Amino acid sequence: MFSITLLFYAIFLLGYAAFAVALVYHVRAFSMPEDPLHTFVTPFIVISLILIILSLFFFLQVPM
Repeated sequence: MFSITLLFYAIFLLGYAAFAVALVYHVRAFSMPEDPLHTFVTPFIVISLILIILSLFFFLQVPM
């Protein structure tokens, strides 16, 4: 049962990573350098990594 849950968790993380990569790519490729969106990319990545690490920690705390 744990492996099924781990598979769903991995699929969710891969989907989120694909979304984040697409978001960062589009901000960098299709916005003007003066656009304030560029300032939001770094905090978005940092906060996302912190939340992913926390979710992995709490996921692994669930008893099998």
